Formats: sequence, structure tokens, C-alpha cells
Amino acid sequence: MTDKNPNNQAPLTIDYELTGSGWARCSVRVDSQHCELSASYLSDALGKLVLAAVAVLAGAHSISVGFDEEPGEYRWNVVYLDNALVRLTLLEFDELWGNQPDAEGRSLLIVTCSPLTFAKAVRAAAETVLKAHGVAGYKERWGQHDFPSQQLALLEAGIAAWERP
Repeated sequence: MTDKNPNNQAPLTIDYELTGSGWARCSVRVDSQHCELSASYLSDALGKLVLAAVAVLAGAHSISVGFDEEPGEYRWNVVYLDNALVRLTLLEFDELWGNQPDAEGRSLLIVTCSPLTFAKAVRAAAETVLKAHGVAGYKERWGQHDFPSQQLALLEAGIAAWERP
């Protein structure tokens, strides 16, 4: 699922899929940039990503969420640049729960887009997962965490508020 932002920047696409019991793959694309991430059941990866999009639309100056891996971590950093743009940086770390500073991570992708573009890409990813598995199927495959239904409802409301004239 893609969306062009008001500045005619390249569309941002986030594809998230459950790949096995307690495992997910996430692909992030914009223009010719592309990276693949994975997440394990050790964290509520999709729930955290949806909440990050909610926070971005609410005007949070910056937010950082992680996809826990075994043994590493993928970190999503979203920082407001101004009222119209955010910078998304995806970092990779070899150690899980190492609390390493961002500077020690390997940069996988840096994207500048509107907050609404980021939020819509996250919403599309979550909706695709919900359509493929349903709430019960998600819980069965993901394990410790429920599908982020309430977070997705908040995201929907945030997107609707941003789209109102």
C-alpha cells in the first residue's frame, strides 16, 4: 500500500506479514531504497509500530520503537523536521536489549516524508495483516500479543483528523 505526500515525494510502502509462529517480516520501500526487517514474538512489534504512527500524527517530536529479534534489534526512529515532514531512520543492532545508542546501529534506510504518508503506510500494513489473519488468527500466530485493534482505531481517528480540511 502506498501514498504520495503533498510534496510529491516518492510513495512509502510498508509490508508486514506473519511468517510463522511468532515471527514476522517487514519490508520498507521508498523509491529505489528498500530494506527487510524481521521481528519475533518477544515484543509487540506491530502494536508498537502502529502506536508510533499515532504519536507522529499527534505531534510527538520524536519516537523510537524496536522490533525485537533473536539475537538483535531493528529500531525505528521517527523525528519531526518541521510541520510538514518527518525523517524515518531504520537501524540494525546485533544485540537485543543492549540499550545501545543510535550511533552504534547500522543505518538501513533513511526516508523523509509527511507524517500522514508515514501513518497511512503503517495503517495499510496493519490492515493487510488483519485482513489476512483476523484478530483470532493473529493471536494464534503471534502468541503473547493481541492484534493492536485499539491502536489501529486511534490511528484511523488520527488520519481522519489530518485529512479534514
